[in-house]
Amino acid sequence: MTRTVFQLLGGMALVLAAFALSPAMAADPPAKQAAAPAMAPPSTSTFLTNTVAANLFEIESSKVALTKTKSDKVKSFANLMVSDHTKAGTKFKQAVTDAKLTPPAEKLDAKHQALLDDLKKKDGTAFDTAYVKAQHDGHVETVAMFEAYAKGGDNTRLKAFANEMLPTLKMHLDQVSKLK
Repeated sequence: MTRTVFQLLGGMALVLAAFALSPAMAADPPAKQAAAPAMAPPSTSTFLTNTVAANLFEIESSKVALTKTKSDKVKSFANLMVSDHTKAGTKFKQAVTDAKLTPPAEKLDAKHQALLDDLKKKDGTAFDTAYVKAQHDGHVETVAMFEAYAKGGDNTRLKAFANEMLPTLKMHLDQVSKLK
């Protein structure tokens, strides 16, 4: 009996640890849990809205990084984010136009606005750590969402866009992982 209770508690601890290590998954609604293994493709509307918010966050948080960081590596990554995600935004707008869809408002969602506001309050190594974590977590979510939409989304043009952007997003994830 003691062994069974211990095993049960150990299993619960692993589940709790997994949620503690992944606050984005614990806090987000199921449709946005991009890191979930077999994520169902988001609706086109959700894909559009989430793509705009994530892309804008990458650009805005990276502009803040360029003014706050003293790290050459972080500065280099932030420059890449501004450049690549500005280009991605242009490609996204073209894909939305080609798909004859109404583009979503270009604004941050509450989650990304809170992250950006928090970053603006930090300095030094605390800033660098928070920026790198936000970039890593954001790219994990975005890669998973783009993979799911590319495989099962319901708009052919946006699926092509998702497939086109995946190599760059994966490269960003690889690069930010090396900054951790």
